[in-house]
Amino acid sequence: MLTEIAESARHPSRYIMLGGTGTSAQRSVDIEMSVAFDSNSREEDSAECNLIDSSYKSRNQMRFQIPDRVCWIGAAAMCLGLLLLTLTLVAHNTSSVNQWDTKYTSLIYEITKGRDSLRDERDELQSHISNLTQEMETLQDQYTSVAASQDKLQEQINKLRLNRTDKPCRRGWKKFNAKCYFVSPSGITKTWEGSRKDCKERGADLVIIDTREELDFVKKNYDTTWIGLRREANGNTWKWVDGTVLVGDGFWREEEPNNADGDEDCVEFLQSVSAWNDMPCSSRFSWVCED
Repeated sequence: MLTEIAESARHPSRYIMLGGTGTSAQRSVDIEMSVAFDSNSREEDSAECNLIDSSYKSRNQMRFQIPDRVCWIGAAAMCLGLLLLTLTLVAHNTSSVNQWDTKYTSLIYEITKGRDSLRDERDELQSHISNLTQEMETLQDQYTSVAASQDKLQEQINKLRLNRTDKPCRRGWKKFNAKCYFVSPSGITKTWEGSRKDCKERGADLVIIDTREELDFVKKNYDTTWIGLRREANGNTWKWVDGTVLVGDGFWREEEPNNADGDEDCVEFLQSVSAWNDMPCSSRFSWVCED
């Protein structure tokens, strides 16, 4: 019915043509009623549309407001989670940093302690080296002084020997390079001390062999004999009967002196090998005196 009324309102001429059986006044009233009804219908439809539109907008507004709230809540939760995660990481890193800082401090302490210990050892070694250097220099000076004194003494001895060049040797003595030599009688032997005593009684002393030429002279003229060389009590120094220390390697036999018997403190000259050998002073040999 409402559809028909609305249709007649939109097309009144058509409605009049279709209903042409009534009177003119009735048609006029019908038209006015139709128009009035159509107007009311439009107002109702408009109100209904407004209500529907308002309801739709309200639903849409609520629909958009709810997701917005959810988004904000989610974002806030995410931010809170990130904040908690960040705080956790910061706390963990702070703990790790503190641990590493403790280890680093301990390591630095140990390294510093080791360095200081090495530095002290180095200083001690340097001090020891300095002391040894001073001692070495002192010993070197002493050696130089002793060597100079020995050279001077040897020079004086040589001068004295040169002064005796023209002095004739006594009967039974042989002359070589301005010195006179005496060999013990054949078949007679004595200890080293006994041999020296005999030389002193003759105004001489056991032979001192300074040079290779003198060694060869003794070899040509005498048999195995005692010579005037003896070990000092400390066991490390060999001295001639005139108090001078043996200089250089001397004329020792190979692997001598070896102190084989533990008391080989005196020296014999071996004619067979033209070399020296250490022997016990109590042994008995011939001897050679030098004046």
